[in-house]
Amino acid sequence: MKKITENIFIDEYSEKIMPGVHFPVNSSLIELENNTLMVISPGPFEQKMIREIIAKYSTIYCVAPNAFHHKHLKSFNSFFPEIDIYGPSALTKKQPWLSGKILSLDSLAEKLKGQILLFPILGNSLLNETVFYCHRSKSLIVTDLFFNMRNPMPLGRKWILSLVGARNKIAQSKLVKKSITDKETYIRSVKPLGKLDCQRIIVGHGHIVEGAAGIKKALEVIGAV
Repeated sequence: MKKITENIFIDEYSEKIMPGVHFPVNSSLIELENNTLMVISPGPFEQKMIREIIAKYSTIYCVAPNAFHHKHLKSFNSFFPEIDIYGPSALTKKQPWLSGKILSLDSLAEKLKGQILLFPILGNSLLNETVFYCHRSKSLIVTDLFFNMRNPMPLGRKWILSLVGARNKIAQSKLVKKSITDKETYIRSVKPLGKLDCQRIIVGHGHIVEGAAGIKKALEVIGAV
């Protein structure tokens, strides 16, 4: 577990994307007011470690940020069945056990008013991603909206990232770009991100983006500026 800001920690793990290809993945944990913790994209947490962390908080929100980051939800739920899970309803097609259990991100937005802003990325029903802005740390948390994976990296990762146009740079995958079915709606949903007072962007895959130049580049890549 790595401390990023006063109230944000990330846990990095490796996930198999296809035979011979593994991506680094970041789970984000955000400390909020009133002894509350928000867990975005839970990974294969070591059980003793995550139990010790969860035990410190009186309220915990577990968040699936898009339609792809759901693999470890069931494991997390088996550890903590009492914790509510929030995410896109489309996940019930991939994880039927979530039917009747998963709660809407709109309802979470109401609970987190003044602390976390939620921005649904529209016009791309395949990805169905929501990104999060933490007021306290001035941090934006994205998942698959763009990548920032850098060298050194294994051959398989080099190959797939070259194929999708995202190798060794801040870039949006060609797969994400091609899955945007309503460009106007998509642009309208990302534009507010360009107006945020942002000091860093924590990505789901790769290195954190910091510094004015890097943040500007990331926002340009997704069409926010």
